[in-house]
Amino acid sequence: MDYMAVYEKTALGYNEFLNEKRTLHFKERQVLLLINGTRSIDNLEKLFKREHLNELILKLESKGYIQLIGHNPIVEKTSVTHTPYFVSDLTFTTINSEKLATIKTILTNATDDYLGIMGRSIKERVEICNNEVSLKSCISTWHMAMRESKLGRESASVLLEQIHQTLENNNSGY
Repeated sequence: MDYMAVYEKTALGYNEFLNEKRTLHFKERQVLLLINGTRSIDNLEKLFKREHLNELILKLESKGYIQLIGHNPIVEKTSVTHTPYFVSDLTFTTINSEKLATIKTILTNATDDYLGIMGRSIKERVEICNNEVSLKSCISTWHMAMRESKLGRESASVLLEQIHQTLENNNSGY
C-alpha cells in the first residue's frame, strides 16, 4: 500500500454519517471519519496499527466509502454503456472565468447550506478546479452528495439546472 496516498470520502462515505442507520463497524467508522482528503495513510498510521489500518482502508475502498484523491470511478470504468450527464468530454479546456466563478459559487454555497462539514472535501476540490474536466468531476461528486443528503436532495435538481444553464449560456463567451 502506498503510505503517501491520500483518500477522500465518496458520497456513500458522507452518507454514512448523515443517516441514522449505521452500516459500518466502529473501527471502520473511526477511520472513515478521519479520512478528509488531506491526511495520508502514513499520517493515519499514527493512530492505528499498520496491519489493521491497511485492512480497514482496503475494506472501505472496496465497499465504495473512500477513493484516492483525483480518482473518478465514472471515468475509469471501461464497461460503462452510457455517458454520465457531466462526463462527456475528457479534453482539458479552459472555461470562461465568469462562468467558472458562477458555478463555483453555486457549488460552494450549496455545499455550505446542505452538506455542512461533510462537504468540506468537496468544497476544497471546487475551490481548486480550473478547467472543464475538473469542474465536471466536482459537479458530479457534488451532485451525488446532494442527492444522498437529507437536506440537499430537494434542491439538487434546481441547482443542477442552474449550473447546466450557466454552462450552456453562450453570452459569456464560453
